[in-house]
Amino acid sequence: MTGCSRARFFVSENFDGDMEVLKRGLVNTNDLLNLMILGIHQKAPSLEDIFRHNAVGWMGTSTYLVRYEEIIAHLKRLDGPDAEAYFMRLFTACGLDPVPADWRARVLVGSDRRQSSTARENLAGGQADLPDELPEIQKRLIEYAAPGLRPLLGYGQA
Repeated sequence: MTGCSRARFFVSENFDGDMEVLKRGLVNTNDLLNLMILGIHQKAPSLEDIFRHNAVGWMGTSTYLVRYEEIIAHLKRLDGPDAEAYFMRLFTACGLDPVPADWRARVLVGSDRRQSSTARENLAGGQADLPDELPEIQKRLIEYAAPGLRPLLGYGQA
């Protein structure tokens, strides 16, 4: 989980929100990351609010939760038995029965970054100089702004 991908999206032409001050590059990288973590008053929710409603609120329920990193790890080893078991559980949770015989080919097509308008390399304009991973101070800021969120979601120490 990073504010980096959200920041990239907000400053891109793909984002259709009122964020011109961000898109014009008037905010430095660390300030932008802080805005993604803490939110922008009456314009963008905080990271805590986003994850409270879109992830944490679903934990411990009958909802089948999917972590991006798990999908990526299994995509990298799609021909292996662990990946097959993972995707079969995912397909079952989605109610896909029977699973098509060509499921691997379909997963590859569906995961093709060239087809994604929000993949980093496909974002138009506003390519801010954002790191691949949050700097340590922003990780600590997340702990301040949303105590316990990172470990709850499987990032960092519990």
